[in-house]
Amino acid sequence: MERSQILRLTERLRAELAAGGPAAPATFTVPAARYRDPAWCARERAALFRGPRIVAASASLDAGACAPIDRADVGAAIIARGPDGVLRGFSNACRHRGTRLVDAPCTAKALVCPYHAWTYDLTGALIHVPHAAAFPGLSPADRGLSPRPVTERHGLVWLGDDVDGYLGDLGPDLAALALDRHVPWRRARTTRRCNWKLVIEAFLDGYHIRTLHRDTIYRFFLDGAAAAEPAGPHIRAVAGRRALREAPADLSGSDLRQLVTPNLLLFPSTILIEHPDFVSLLTVAPLGPDRTDWDHMMLIPAERAADAEHWDRSWSLIEEGVFQREDLWVCEQAQRGLDAGSTDELLFGELESAVRWFHAALDAALA
Repeated sequence: MERSQILRLTERLRAELAAGGPAAPATFTVPAARYRDPAWCARERAALFRGPRIVAASASLDAGACAPIDRADVGAAIIARGPDGVLRGFSNACRHRGTRLVDAPCTAKALVCPYHAWTYDLTGALIHVPHAAAFPGLSPADRGLSPRPVTERHGLVWLGDDVDGYLGDLGPDLAALALDRHVPWRRARTTRRCNWKLVIEAFLDGYHIRTLHRDTIYRFFLDGAAAAEPAGPHIRAVAGRRALREAPADLSGSDLRQLVTPNLLLFPSTILIEHPDFVSLLTVAPLGPDRTDWDHMMLIPAERAADAEHWDRSWSLIEEGVFQREDLWVCEQAQRGLDAGSTDELLFGELESAVRWFHAALDAALA
């Protein structure tokens, strides 16, 4: 997030804490059916996931690198950086019989189908067909890999185009992260048994930190202390850390990421969290009303990549502890209650006001 935005939200948060809390609208509810109805989930999948989607870090793809992308929000794709340095995207299917071409990240000069050895270069052009005479009239130029739009922006790889239009006012916030100078440390993919919205909501409220995270990160944070604002359909937010209580009156010279943890929601389901010295990039996508695809990439400053012990500790705390054993676990517990028909609606209070903006954006998109 841009420093000026972090500073403004931090100063607002401190003023709200001094006043005893934020002035917020009344409580609101969301129908429980939206978390368990297959037809509603189908509407969301059709309407919400058409924009650009982050699928990789640019730094992870040198010349000759190929990577399969398999996620519910983008389907099956290949991203490959040719010898010219250009990154391209394709459908992960041979143009002969539709066989999957790439099954794991690799470095290659060409993509060879494992079924009949049709071969494509890294621009997607068909360059070899065994027994080509068996295909009279075949035009290799018409049988190249099906292209997928791919964009590199802010150190990230996006499937889709018009990234700047999608980001709107958040473009400078992503640029300020300097992710072009970061490298992936680890990445986790898993499926959890809960609705995707429960996961996003968990990352939009600071109300649960004292209870759910009491044995992990609560020692770093204030209880229920956050400031947020909508930015179009997206959301900017900061969560107050304990050091904010002792911060000087003038914050202009402070290391703000020691005082607050900034985070961004890129609508509908990508979250960037600015930890004190690394960034978590989280993407979720619905596989069904009660199943969610979770993708977490930990991005660290390239100049500190040698500090393996430190980054492994951070990964263990955040991904294995906070995210998997606490946030995602509790989302599954909520889903169990919803699936049992225990309530007709979910209730949200003033400390969860960012969730209201999220659902307003959902309603607008679905309309």
